[in-house]
Amino acid sequence: MHNSKIIFDISELLSYINVHRRYSGIQRVVAMILNEFQKISDQQIWICYTSPVGEVNQEYFAYDLTKLNFQYWESPDLTYDFFRKLGILGPGSLILKYKHNKVKYYFHRTRFDIAAFFKRHHRFIRRGVSIDEWKLFRRSIQKKNKFVKLKDVIKSNDKLVLLDATWRQVNVEMYQMVKLLGVKIYSLVYDLIPIIFPQFVTQDLTYNFYSWLIRSTEYTDYYLTDSQSSKKDLLEFLHTYKINKEVNVLPLVQVGIQSNTEYHQYDKSIHLLPNDLSSVSRLGDIYKNILSDKYILCVGTIDIRKNIWRLVLAWKYLLDKGYCDLPRLVLVGRKGWNNDHLWNLLNSTGNLYGYVIILDNTNDVELDLLYKNCLFVVMVSMAEGWGLPVGEALAYGKSAVVSNATSLPEVGMDLVEYCDPFSIQSIASSIEKLIYQPDYRQELENKIKNTKLRNWADVANDLASLLQSKH
Repeated sequence: MHNSKIIFDISELLSYINVHRRYSGIQRVVAMILNEFQKISDQQIWICYTSPVGEVNQEYFAYDLTKLNFQYWESPDLTYDFFRKLGILGPGSLILKYKHNKVKYYFHRTRFDIAAFFKRHHRFIRRGVSIDEWKLFRRSIQKKNKFVKLKDVIKSNDKLVLLDATWRQVNVEMYQMVKLLGVKIYSLVYDLIPIIFPQFVTQDLTYNFYSWLIRSTEYTDYYLTDSQSSKKDLLEFLHTYKINKEVNVLPLVQVGIQSNTEYHQYDKSIHLLPNDLSSVSRLGDIYKNILSDKYILCVGTIDIRKNIWRLVLAWKYLLDKGYCDLPRLVLVGRKGWNNDHLWNLLNSTGNLYGYVIILDNTNDVELDLLYKNCLFVVMVSMAEGWGLPVGEALAYGKSAVVSNATSLPEVGMDLVEYCDPFSIQSIASSIEKLIYQPDYRQELENKIKNTKLRNWADVANDLASLLQSKH
């Protein structure tokens, strides 16, 4: 078995960082598991991927991760830069798929050279690349990378791990191909929200997710879920269609954005460590404004499932009770789908009289400081697969007001204050308790300090054990 390979498909991760420079939940999971897994496994660790351009006739490539010697997966910027230099992302991705066909390679390279010369910007922009980037790529000396086709190196005793839902036809065709070779395939399902709660997602997402999940049963040998709640949902789905598949739980983490176990409160009366002082001094005005007063933090895409409308109304409920000294609510996340009632509320009240602040482009350094200096975190989602922001709060020594729905109690354990996500009064009462009963909040924080929290190394080790136990 020592000659066998464990292969991670990172196609969706590469597609994501080719556009974005901040991980969302799933991308962080994929990156951090890879970061830790390569440290603990004595087997060959490979990655496979398609070009993220999204054109037809794509080819799957593979690379030995040990030869990459890359240790900075936690940074989306460094990860993008690394794969750009390899020619897998950025301009190099335009001709990556032709590496094994010299005629096509030089033909398409010349085609892009001509398009750049005549300034046909649209041919590059629609692929996420600028003409200047292409010209810089052509002038640079590229490394002689040994790109190999996945089908040329994958063997029957290998294991393919799918940590992200890869729905495209090129992905499915590859999985079906390696399945015929006898390769064992492991698929991680984070949640079944598009099926169980279709009202929380777009129609296309429900259809696409349902189609993917049904189709995944054809090639998946073992399913993984990130929580007991998701395992229960997945088993019920499989049993409905009389599909017998083994499902194992791989719980996620309770760790912070950056690996820092020191918690320093931003306050005029104490001195910050030099690195924190440096970070604060470089912040934009909006962040300095936030850090100048008490605030509660909420992290995640601002969509209907996250229940932000009820959360803001809970703030209004407390204001109407006379709590004029109420801390501000800081929402960190991109605007999501079907939330017009929330934006109407915020627009008509001046972001609830200035008590609500929305940040939609926060980097990890800024988010690290926001976590460190908040009173506590709030996550009142109506449904989750895991709930990374709750775990992140705990890692910073902070408690949270957390919905008692789906998987969230598995993350928060007995370290947070729970609420009914469908009751504005319940949300408000829990927030009121954590704000105005500091002794109780301190009691929870003391309990957090004495609790062994789950980290990425734990996840990687558990995954390695699961892979080892399945033959």
